[in-house]
Amino acid sequence: MNSKTMYKKLFLLAMMAFLGFQSLSAQNDVTPYTSSKDAEAKPVVFRDRLVMDIFHSFWMGMPSQVNYKKFDPGFNISAMWDFKIKDKPLAFGLGVGVTYHTQFSNALLLYDKESGLMKYNILPSTVEYNLLKMNYLSVNIPLEFRYRHENGFKFSIGARVGLVAEVSQKYKGQDYTTASDTIMVKNLRMEHKLKYNVDFYTRIGWKFVDLYYSFQVTPLFEAGKGPKIHPMSVGISLSIF
Repeated sequence: MNSKTMYKKLFLLAMMAFLGFQSLSAQNDVTPYTSSKDAEAKPVVFRDRLVMDIFHSFWMGMPSQVNYKKFDPGFNISAMWDFKIKDKPLAFGLGVGVTYHTQFSNALLLYDKESGLMKYNILPSTVEYNLLKMNYLSVNIPLEFRYRHENGFKFSIGARVGLVAEVSQKYKGQDYTTASDTIMVKNLRMEHKLKYNVDFYTRIGWKFVDLYYSFQVTPLFEAGKGPKIHPMSVGISLSIF
């Protein structure tokens, strides 16, 4: 038996063991909230261990002069442990997650040396561009309170505390200083950005699909050092398992 064949067999055995473990774990761990009289027909309850939120963000506090597009997509992925409250349709979720927001607009976020502030600089209408997008990425710890009914209805409310990994802006279009050559710039120098964020969120739905809402109470920049903007997001959630 050559080494490749051996590795393939070991890989298949490992996969079979993993799937068997998952099957046993699902049978033992996924315990619906039903009475002992109904033990023979227990429904499957989603424990929301891996949740993906797909949403549109409304940017609160944007300067009225700045035009931004109607759709600013983003997502959140959370991996969580589900701590059940015995004999109750209640649980707590705790884990780690990643949240990503976008913002499309007609203004560049630049540092103004004279005032020492971050400001939106609206592009002249004569400048043509294909892309002007801000990226906002954070790593967070979610903690949520969960309610699940045996018929599949569920509701959760929670909070996230995160560390900001990136605030950047990407531009592709005419050189806005000369309105001539096409340039592509990614601005990572976002002075006075707040290094942490806090948001509150809720989900309500049935089985593996939910409606999602979140509101970030902290702004992107330090108080008095930049535009006081923060995202409010609405979308859907998918509970993968």
